[in-house]
Amino acid sequence: MATHVQEQEAQTSPPAHELGPLRPVVLRGVPWKVYVRLRDEPRNYGYRMTYYDGTLEIMSPAYIHDGPSRRLGILVPLVCRHLGFTYNGTGSTTFRLPGEGRKKGAGREPDQGFYIASEPVVRGKEEIDLRVDPPPDLWIEVDNRSSSRLRLPVYARLGVPEVWRLDSRKNRLWFGRKAGETYETIEQSIALPILAPALVLEALALGVRVSEWEWERRLVAWLGNLPAGGPVRERGA
Repeated sequence: MATHVQEQEAQTSPPAHELGPLRPVVLRGVPWKVYVRLRDEPRNYGYRMTYYDGTLEIMSPAYIHDGPSRRLGILVPLVCRHLGFTYNGTGSTTFRLPGEGRKKGAGREPDQGFYIASEPVVRGKEEIDLRVDPPPDLWIEVDNRSSSRLRLPVYARLGVPEVWRLDSRKNRLWFGRKAGETYETIEQSIALPILAPALVLEALALGVRVSEWEWERRLVAWLGNLPAGGPVRERGA
């Protein structure tokens, strides 16, 4: 659905728990400050919002989306520890960067995000301001009802160096690195160099029809067959 939103019309919206999983709704002509007001409204915390130069997409995730997202949020820290990398997860923190103009700017919540190389730079911060702080080193999106491919310019505007896109229905994983205003395909992670898309899918497959506890136990054994790093390093410090 597409419509035009005037500033005075975009004051409130129903809480996410009242609607359940929401198919993406696209609003056009939305001023930046209206997006910020909607994003900061406590009743909207259950929604995911993507803003890019006046276009606002609103949705709420379904279970098929959050399951793989949570497991990737478990896998990445385990790999960081295996490699001896410091890290800090962002969860679905909102990252946004205003532009020059009433309807300019970009904002989005990752399904999972991680500071790894840049972790020492943001360590201890209570808020992230992308005008002065780095974006997450790794940004993960799980696609269910819609594709995140068209959102790549949003992540690029925010300055994210590496993006993973998992198609949860087709079990496909893509790695990309920032290349100008979009991303180019890479076969090996920059943030976690021992990982390739096929290896991540292999790790996720270990958790099919088992509890998270059992899956983590299997992951520890699986990681034992991968190359390891040295002692903890504060890369980028």
